[in-house]
Amino acid sequence: MMDAIEVPAWPVFRRGLLAEGPGSIESYVGQTSELPEFSNAPSKAAVIRELRNRLVPDDEHLWKAGPEAKLRAMNNFDKGYLATEEVARYTYSLVSAYVECMEARHITNPRYRRYFYSFQQAVQGRGPIPSRESLETLTGVNFVITGRSQLGRTAYIQRLRTMFGAPFRVVAPTLDDIKLVWYFPIIVLQWPTCGTLKGLLDQFRDKLVSEIKDPQSLASVFKRMRGKSAATAAIAASVLLNVGLFVIDGACAQSLKGGIREILMFLCKLQGHANIPLLFSCSDVFMQGAKQLGPEVDAVLRGRCLAFEPLNAPPLDVAAVLRGHMLRDAPNQVLAKLGLWYQFNLWFWRAGLLSPLHEMPQDLPKWTHAHCHGRLGWLAAGFRSLHELLAWEPTLLKDGGPSESTVTKAFGIALSNCDAARTAIREYGKDPASVSRSIVYQHLDHLPFVAGSMLEGFLPRPRLGVGHA
Repeated sequence: MMDAIEVPAWPVFRRGLLAEGPGSIESYVGQTSELPEFSNAPSKAAVIRELRNRLVPDDEHLWKAGPEAKLRAMNNFDKGYLATEEVARYTYSLVSAYVECMEARHITNPRYRRYFYSFQQAVQGRGPIPSRESLETLTGVNFVITGRSQLGRTAYIQRLRTMFGAPFRVVAPTLDDIKLVWYFPIIVLQWPTCGTLKGLLDQFRDKLVSEIKDPQSLASVFKRMRGKSAATAAIAASVLLNVGLFVIDGACAQSLKGGIREILMFLCKLQGHANIPLLFSCSDVFMQGAKQLGPEVDAVLRGRCLAFEPLNAPPLDVAAVLRGHMLRDAPNQVLAKLGLWYQFNLWFWRAGLLSPLHEMPQDLPKWTHAHCHGRLGWLAAGFRSLHELLAWEPTLLKDGGPSESTVTKAFGIALSNCDAARTAIREYGKDPASVSRSIVYQHLDHLPFVAGSMLEGFLPRPRLGVGHA
């Protein structure tokens, strides 16, 4: 028997969630009996709270636990997340756009209800899938995040996936004429490796089918998401299945070799017809190449942009900074003067595996920056390796350890498969002209794009031919 419970999943509040037995398909789907509510006044503090995620469980028993227990506690280490002020402000704008969009598309809105009826007729084979332009906008609400590899763009998107939650459906809502409504708070797609719009739409279709409890109930729609009408059907499905945020991740230098014009033009059309917020994540080099395609795809590229940049190295003499400010400044002010790289190192150090009595070596952020070149993705991998090493060999913590050699060993193990990229970054930072064109081409997504530099004219030229829908 199903019991009504209330589960808040901010920024979507679901009431009347039906609890099913473990392993049931209804439990997987997340079925509710009442229409969701959307928080129309999310706070920045709430955004920060939702984005933040611990590296290991909050359990002080881990401080003295054996290595096996510590390694088990690190199963979700890679999902840890600490938002900067810049990321928190950006996410607040994104969430606000999402809430506004979902409120406008509420099932009680007469215009949306009419659209929904057209969808029902299409499912029953009594008409075409509707493709009505949004009355609110012709360009949509667009967000863009850029940056070089290993700077945290994908980690940020993963946090958004967790924050927005899994798809769910509302069965027998309070409206007499509509009995079933689906909600997909967020859809995350990868830039297709084949480089075609067909590849992107197939991925989108498969994502929807994998979540729908009974794909056959929407067989007509999914059938139309292949072939000549695929793009139109995908846009209609995005609206009518209540996709709240559409995310494209993974566009990089190699993506410039595919049919990027057609994919970006589809995203422009999606914005104009659906008014669904779009978050587009790409490398700096991809952005520079895509801008050469002209105004036809400009709507996707000119959204509210957040650039993920490598973090600067900490002060050379951390001890001097601490001595100079400890007495007159608050702890947060001291940390601010030590920089973000130092703060992230401290956060990883204080993950929860070591006793607070073990202070982080003051020079550790300097050592890690030499290995990671300001890349948070590499810092996370290196710290995981370091914590594993310290769990198996706790004596390395003696005498204020770990030592620089211990840190070098742990980070070297974790980042061994990135040696070529790290070497290219290091040499390019010293003298760009000393790095061969073949090395630059191989590591384009790791290196800064500077207009007028040796990269100008060296970018892969996009193929402008029409792909397959």
